[in-house]
Amino acid sequence: MKSFFKFFAERHLLANLMTIMVFLMGIASLININRSELPKVDIGEVVITTRYPGASAEDVELNVTNKIEEELKTITGIKQITSTSMENSSLIDVMIADDVSDLKDVQTEIREAVARVTDLPSEVTEAPTVTEIKTALMPVIEVGMTSETLAYADLREYARRLEKKLKNIPGVAKVDNYGYLAREIRVEISPDSIMKYRLPLSQVIAAIQARNIRASGGSLESYTSEKNVVTLSQFRDPMDVGDVIVRSTMDGAIIRIKDLAVIYDEFEEERIIPRINGKKAISFVMTKDENADIVRTVDAVKALVDEEKQNLPDTIEFLYTNDVSTSVRDKFEIVKNNGIMGLILVLVVLSAFLNIRSSFWVAVGIPFSMLGVLILLPLFDVDLDSITMTAMVIVIGIIVDDAIVISENIFQRREKGDAPLEAAVNGVHEVYLPVLASVTTTLVAFLPMFFMKGMMGKFVYVIPLTITLALSVSLLESLLILPAHILPGLTAQSGGKKRSFGRTWFRPIRDRFKKLIYFLLKLRYLVLLISIAILVGALIYAVTSMDFVLFASKGAEKFFVIVELPIGTSLQATADKIKEVEAVISSLPEDELEAYTSRVGASSTDIINVESEHVAFLTVDLTPFSQRQRLAEQIVEDVRAQLQQIEDIEHLTFYLEVGGPPTGKPIEIRVVGSDDYLRTQLANDVVAYLKTIEGAKDLDRDDKAGKDEININIHYERLARYGLTVADIAQNVRIAYDGQVVTSVRYGDEDVEFRVIVQEDFRQRFDYLKSLRIPNSQGELIALEEVSSLELGPGTSTFRHYDGDRSITITGEVDQEKTTPIQVTNAVLNHFHLSRDYPGMQLHVGGEAEESQKAMIELVLSFGLAALGIYFLLMLLFDSISQPFMVILSIPFGLAGVIIAFALHGESMTFLAMTGVIGMAGVVVNDALVLVDHLNNLIRRAGSEHIAELIAAGTASRLRPIILTTLTTVAGLLPLVYGIGGEDIFMTPMAMSLGYGLLFATPITLILLPCLYMIGHDLKTLFTRLKNWKK
Repeated sequence: MKSFFKFFAERHLLANLMTIMVFLMGIASLININRSELPKVDIGEVVITTRYPGASAEDVELNVTNKIEEELKTITGIKQITSTSMENSSLIDVMIADDVSDLKDVQTEIREAVARVTDLPSEVTEAPTVTEIKTALMPVIEVGMTSETLAYADLREYARRLEKKLKNIPGVAKVDNYGYLAREIRVEISPDSIMKYRLPLSQVIAAIQARNIRASGGSLESYTSEKNVVTLSQFRDPMDVGDVIVRSTMDGAIIRIKDLAVIYDEFEEERIIPRINGKKAISFVMTKDENADIVRTVDAVKALVDEEKQNLPDTIEFLYTNDVSTSVRDKFEIVKNNGIMGLILVLVVLSAFLNIRSSFWVAVGIPFSMLGVLILLPLFDVDLDSITMTAMVIVIGIIVDDAIVISENIFQRREKGDAPLEAAVNGVHEVYLPVLASVTTTLVAFLPMFFMKGMMGKFVYVIPLTITLALSVSLLESLLILPAHILPGLTAQSGGKKRSFGRTWFRPIRDRFKKLIYFLLKLRYLVLLISIAILVGALIYAVTSMDFVLFASKGAEKFFVIVELPIGTSLQATADKIKEVEAVISSLPEDELEAYTSRVGASSTDIINVESEHVAFLTVDLTPFSQRQRLAEQIVEDVRAQLQQIEDIEHLTFYLEVGGPPTGKPIEIRVVGSDDYLRTQLANDVVAYLKTIEGAKDLDRDDKAGKDEININIHYERLARYGLTVADIAQNVRIAYDGQVVTSVRYGDEDVEFRVIVQEDFRQRFDYLKSLRIPNSQGELIALEEVSSLELGPGTSTFRHYDGDRSITITGEVDQEKTTPIQVTNAVLNHFHLSRDYPGMQLHVGGEAEESQKAMIELVLSFGLAALGIYFLLMLLFDSISQPFMVILSIPFGLAGVIIAFALHGESMTFLAMTGVIGMAGVVVNDALVLVDHLNNLIRRAGSEHIAELIAAGTASRLRPIILTTLTTVAGLLPLVYGIGGEDIFMTPMAMSLGYGLLFATPITLILLPCLYMIGHDLKTLFTRLKNWKK
């Protein structure tokens, strides 16, 4: 290997070229690499949406949802199926099992299963839509258009033109619109005219459908030309529908549509009223392409809007909300600021211990490694996201460790008399195996994270990948490039003096430390007992007093509010009341409020969104966490207190979006069972019990009552006597009240539908329903009250299923200062005896509590595998069973340091904090590994006669590199821990656990490890004496 190292060490120009090349390629990659909020992950979720116009929630359940669910049950590899059947639509959410080997195969099977369902009702004219949920295909910004003076039709026309251009922006995969009502020609039939002319609604519909036709009839050929024959009878003007003949007789009497109806060229009925920052708007939600950059895509959208503003009336105002690029930019700013500060601090620390030249080239390894990572990440189809950047910041202080060891050894060889080139080659050759071993232990620590399961496991794979790439690039730079950079500094100074590697101020400290270790070796058993006491105390505190949560809520930058008014409140009345809610939100300080949106008539922005006229859903975007004084929880409580003073609000629900992968709400408990009474009773009891748990708040359930229903009870004998069927009644009631789209015509680039419906003033009268005329097979018009009776009662807005059974889902938030999702759900599960008190019922835990349980198990398993892997690696290195045990003991003491640090800072243990602990396991053993290896070599050369003096001297000689590697790591993490350059919920806990774990483990390495080494020698001596005594 010496010749290999010599080849690179003596080629200074090659080292410079390689460094410049990596810097240039890295900067180019930084400019072009895609930025995103979260790693690209196919989370294994498939959503099936089916439209069933005019159907009630129960009809949707029976005729659509049940049929698709039965087909889905035949597929293996599905974790759970949840569904919502609501008026007019069915939504089925399929979660694929985590242990499925091929996700694509299961997704294909789901599509094929849905396609096999061919007996859906005739009203379902469009095939079910199957959508795969991926983090790379998420909305990135919402753009709203509003005007206080323009008519809606004019504003809509401008919005239509803008939408076409938005869809053509590179990087935009899809544009969803809100408040953009489809143009619709509404033919409102007069019931009086129907009775006058004795015409059923079905005949009117048939007449329009027969009139609006465009069909090709072949071609007309002659010797000189060929012409297509087209039957053209489409409505050139929408109002032409009024001239359609419904009935014509021999005596010349003609009945046209305009004799029966009033025709309106308007827009479809408004079901959801969208508002942005309190202003009613037509808004567009942009979803980026899977391989697009968030920041560039959003910038392109805003650039287009700015360009369009020049050609639009001044009265049109554009509003932005839900801008994901804001948080991405903020994270990049945090990484940049903390990275620069960390680099400066590392350079300062290095300069305090090493000479300037060595400090500079060791520090250059940091940007070299980071840029190398940026070059390699795209090869693994990884974007620059928040978790990847977290890993890059975390590794800043780690990657200089190998460079410190190598450069120090090179200069020691030079001070011992080696020629410059020999010193560089021998210095690398002597330590490359220990350096390789120390890097390998760090990699082994992170390796189990590649195989973590669950939702969190799908996202954190980028952490070990990024750290592996960084350490690999750093190792190559330290072994092959660094020696060539250091070589020119090994030449003698003027006057023949040799350059000194270290600073002389540290020598007295090292001498005093040697005496301290020699003294403590005499008290080695006391030192061991005190260390064990500290460790046990920390572990007891962690088990009894420390909580585990996935993500700390204090970093939330968005919250949601669901406002419920009394059932039966009209959509417009709800919209008027929500203005009072918006006034409270808009009163938040400018440094806290970014933007807010309201969806009046919608109860969620989730995949499954239920429309309810008496409900509104508000999304409040806060300014970045690092730029405001108050926490999101404090802002929420302030808003809650004010909203509770508003009259007529029946229920308020708040919940925070704490960031990170989609895990659901903190409390998410499903009550599953086929017995409606028992299921409702159990749900009531669960909610009542949750209200008694301190810290559980904002409880909600999804089985809310819908608007009142009019049930039509059929008299079957009379029905048969009049020659009618139930289908006749259902069809005519649907046409009268919901209308039927009978045809469509394309005008320009827009398809315009023609809907036949009864006039609005009749639809609003209960007595009209009784007199609704149903045509029988003889053409007679029979009043509905002749064959049925009407009954008014409460309705059900939705029917929800969990794996095919009806279910009720109870959700809620938790106050993390008082409890955790795991504690709340465990309390509920332990409180209820289902088999005894609620036979046939089940309770299923989901959301954050479920993911927290999985994550905790996976983290403990990863931590154990990491420790075991490191132990086996050390066994091979030391060829011993006992000595690796001494080294591995630094891990639990590092964990104790993490526990103490989090306790002093008043922080909960989060998922990423535990991830940092796993990484710490690989880092803390490096110093212990090098120290034990050094002591072994020292005793092997000098013998064990004066072992205490040798251990003290050996430990003191390693004091500087151990302190240096620790301080560089801590210095690199310190700005992030305390948010000096900005605070981030992903980065801070991981940096704190890694930094404080290493900081606490270092004294253990320097004090406890020599004592353990001496105790090991005591035991070895004792066993030898016992063995000799037996002989």
